[in-house]
Amino acid sequence: MKEEAENLLKELWLSVHEGLKERGDINDSLREYLLDEGLIKFVNDKISLTEEGERRARKIIRLHRLAERLLNDVLGMGESKIEESACKFEHIISDEVEEAICTLLGHPTVCPHGFPIPPGNCCIKGEREVERLIFRLSELSPGDEGVIKYVVGGKDLSNKVVSFGLLPGEKLKIIRVFPTFIIQMGNTQFALDRDLASAIFVLKHENNGEKKEEEKHGFFRKRRRKGWE
Repeated sequence: MKEEAENLLKELWLSVHEGLKERGDINDSLREYLLDEGLIKFVNDKISLTEEGERRARKIIRLHRLAERLLNDVLGMGESKIEESACKFEHIISDEVEEAICTLLGHPTVCPHGFPIPPGNCCIKGEREVERLIFRLSELSPGDEGVIKYVVGGKDLSNKVVSFGLLPGEKLKIIRVFPTFIIQMGNTQFALDRDLASAIFVLKHENNGEKKEEEKHGFFRKRRRKGWE
C-alpha cells in the first residue's frame, strides 16, 4: 500500500508542477489510506496534496531522478532502461544514501530526460562529505580527463554544445583553464568560455599519470627500506 500511495503522490505532484495528466481512478482503500496519513485533502471535490503530502511527493520525485542520474551516469545504463529500476530505487533510498548519491554526482539539477531534480539539504548546504565523481568542466584542472555525461543550459548553450560536438559520451582532456578553457577531444582542441565550461558535467577519470608517479616513488621508497639502494 505504501508504494502505491507514494506513486499516487508523485502523480499528483507532477500534475501540479509539470502538467502531467492526473489519474482518473483511485480505489477507496488507497484514498482512505492517504487521508488517514494526512497526505491528501479534498478541495471542491478535487484531490489536492496537503503540505506534508507535497513534501513527501517532492522527496519521491527527487529520489527517482537521482536514481536515474546514478544509473545513467555512473552505471552506464541507457535512458530506455533506467525508468523501471529508478521506480524501485525511489522507494528504498534512505536519507543518508540520498545525500551520498547527490554529492557523488555533484548535485545534479536535472535528470537524464531534462526534468528538474528538486534540491535537497545537501545541495543547499553545498556539502562535500563524499568524494565526487561528476564535476563541472570548469572545476577541472589541466591534465584531468573524463567523459561528458550531460549538459545543463538554455538554447544558446545547447547550440554551442552541438556545434562543438560536446555530446554525452565524448571523451576529453583539459589542456588549459586560463584565460580560456582549452580541451582536447581526439586530435582536435577547442577553446571554451567559462559559461559553457560550467554547463558541461564530466565523469572524471582517475589521473593515471599521477597514480603511476606515486607508484614509482612508492617502489623506490620500498627499495630503500629493504636496503637495495
